Amino acid sequence: MIRQFALTNYRSIRHLEFELGQLNVISGPNGCGKSNLYKAVRLLHEAACERLSLGLAQDGGIQKAMWAGGKRPGERNSELKRMVLAVEMNDFDYQLEIGFPEPLISLFNLDPLVKKEQLWLSGQRRRRSAQLLERNNQTAFLQNIEGERVAYPASLHAEESVFAQLAEPHLYPEVSQVRESLRGWRFYHEFAVWPGSALRAPQVGIRSPVLAHDGSNLAAAFETIRERGHSELLFSILERAFPDSRFEVDAQGGRFQLLMHRQGILRPLESAELSDGTLRFLCLVVALLSPRPPAFMALNEPENSLHPDLLPALAELIAEASRYSQLWVTSHSPLLAQLIAEHAEVRHYQLGQVDGATVISDAAV
Repeated sequence: MIRQFALTNYRSIRHLEFELGQLNVISGPNGCGKSNLYKAVRLLHEAACERLSLGLAQDGGIQKAMWAGGKRPGERNSELKRMVLAVEMNDFDYQLEIGFPEPLISLFNLDPLVKKEQLWLSGQRRRRSAQLLERNNQTAFLQNIEGERVAYPASLHAEESVFAQLAEPHLYPEVSQVRESLRGWRFYHEFAVWPGSALRAPQVGIRSPVLAHDGSNLAAAFETIRERGHSELLFSILERAFPDSRFEVDAQGGRFQLLMHRQGILRPLESAELSDGTLRFLCLVVALLSPRPPAFMALNEPENSLHPDLLPALAELIAEASRYSQLWVTSHSPLLAQLIAEHAEVRHYQLGQVDGATVISDAAV
């Protein structure tokens, strides 16, 4: 379980430090930095998945991802040129520090430069004796399987995390364990519901206990839940959301497609005919009812494109999923936050902005 995040100098986030519970809702008005906070958390996952540079490139490069506001009284300019992402979990405490590349050395001047990377046993107050990983620029020391502090035997690529370059992970079991924990996090932000997308067309079906990040394997993941997962809750939620309808998977020739049967319509509706909101809701249902739930799952504004009548069913589903996964829900809907709290204990952070910086304006446990 994730206990705490600390983030510094990422986009609109000058500095935030906050604790997490089992079910967390982050809300606030448009433009306050909710999505920036979500992206910053996802960047830790990207670093573990060998995609740190790619993740920052999607933000426009390190220059666009770094805090662009002014400095505080007494603050050095060098402190504004380093992004810090830190997470404390039950067993480990990890921190990644990223800076700008050296000018005039390479044309790849939007790549990040990993300045420091550190890992400690959690609860040890970051003592040297509890340090499992210490990286400075392109050199690193790790604790090996014998409990010895050893120099990593290769020069590290400056633009990627140690996790992306860790060879022979069995020699460094704790470091490898943290890497696999971060890689196991799941993020859902935007489903491919536009016309002509893979989600709307028949696809070769394979058993899929995990919904793809874009929902492209929706039909196969739906059928996997029906055969192997929590099928009673699946159909109960769908009946509540769409009381005049039922859903099934058509698998002609091994190609899976989700069909919707509606009262009064004489033929089933294919995925290509369903509304964006219907498909988004189906994706959320399948993601949250995964037969292989992750330790941590983040949803960014799940209420987008949904009719308000669907929010009670979504809130019930989120509360149910939090029994199996630690959840992070970013939302601009006060109603959704209220509905979720009716079903489960929620740690709710409301964000605002002061002088361009994202701040926690209110926190309710």
